[in-house]
Amino acid sequence: MYTITLKPVGSTIACGPEESVLAAILRSGASVMFGCRGGGCGTCKMRLTSGQIAHGRCSAAVLLAEEKKCGRFLSCQARALSDLTIELSAANKYHVLRSWRRLSLLDC
Repeated sequence: MYTITLKPVGSTIACGPEESVLAAILRSGASVMFGCRGGGCGTCKMRLTSGQIAHGRCSAAVLLAEEKKCGRFLSCQARALSDLTIELSAANKYHVLRSWRRLSLLDC
């Protein structure tokens, strides 16, 4: 089991080695933007700031080699190979369920 820390919100979630980053986020009760879940649309793109991932299948049209070098990845396909720190952007629209209603933790 690995730990994923989501910045700037500071939430920490668990992620199994066979689980995608997106699946771990959704399993935690939080939600982020995603689309096809097949690596073809790029909606779930995030930025890795520390740790190692296996990118999995993804379209070169939505995740350029230059983006990979800068830490970008598709959360629907990526698997954790270590503990991770991920930087969320306003486009990720991260929400966590609290007290029976959803509160936006990123208001950008």
